[in-house]
Amino acid sequence: MGLLECCARCLVGAPFASLVATGLCFFGVALFCGCGHEALTGTEKLIETYFSKNYQDYEYLINVIHAFQYVIYGTASFFFLYGALLLAEGFYTTGAVRQIFGDYKTTICGKGLSATVTGGQK
Repeated sequence: MGLLECCARCLVGAPFASLVATGLCFFGVALFCGCGHEALTGTEKLIETYFSKNYQDYEYLINVIHAFQYVIYGTASFFFLYGALLLAEGFYTTGAVRQIFGDYKTTICGKGLSATVTGGQK
């Protein structure tokens, strides 16, 4: 078996829909993170301009903004990891589906995950 046949066999098993969905998920996470950071930075500048006379109010509002920034980063990291987990699940289960409908072999993890999701072997 040559290199071309080996590459073609690997590409047949790739879950292209999962790859596209993961790319869109990562793009959305980056957009969410960037827009949220930019909005909170702009809010911080507005607060600095109009509320800097009373230092206690200013300090409290800045701390709230920083807390929201950390919430945005935590949410973004969760969705990044969740997207990576779904991509891995797509790779593991694609082989199981192809084994039922074609000649492609799957991994042990894909068989176990498919059996768990579908309710057992049929």
